[in-house]
Amino acid sequence: MNLTGLTDAEIWISFKTGEKWAMAYVYSENAETLFRYGLKFTRDSALVEDVLQDLFTDLIKNRKSLGDTDNILFYLLKSFKRKMLRKIQTEKRYDRKEEIEGYHFEVTWSVEHDFILNEFSEQKVKMLSEALQKLTPRQKEAIYLRFTKELDYKEVAGLMDISVEACRNLIAKAISILKKCILEKGQGPAVFFVLFLK
Repeated sequence: MNLTGLTDAEIWISFKTGEKWAMAYVYSENAETLFRYGLKFTRDSALVEDVLQDLFTDLIKNRKSLGDTDNILFYLLKSFKRKMLRKIQTEKRYDRKEEIEGYHFEVTWSVEHDFILNEFSEQKVKMLSEALQKLTPRQKEAIYLRFTKELDYKEVAGLMDISVEACRNLIAKAISILKKCILEKGQGPAVFFVLFLK
């Protein structure tokens, strides 16, 4: 089926009415993104896979009562995060430090990042990693959603259950911390920029 020109809202309506092509499309277009997002909360890939399967099973089973959306990825990320954190908490798969923040969130680079980072010295890569470790899990998540997943502030705020203003402040503070860390080590803005590439 040719999906050119179909909006997320139209695809979602078809998903809710049980159209097989829409169910296959929603899964195939979003499963990998959700899986990678889940791995930022835990390294247990089996747990992430379980939550992913549970999510789509529940969505299909309850499709007639689902709300409308004009952004399928945002809708799925929000539902997936809720299920993921509930599962992690139930299984107590976090340490005491993570318990203070409520959850763990780790920023890792994609294959594209790895390719770009090959252009940088080992020392600079280490410096970028150290800078990221200065952020709280919530700051890491906000940065990831805003710059890697390219969600707007309203969507990031919705996913994190905070106001748009609080979201802007969270991201601004995270960027300020990263910039300070990088500039203190005598590195220029070019190194800082690599953090925000996909």
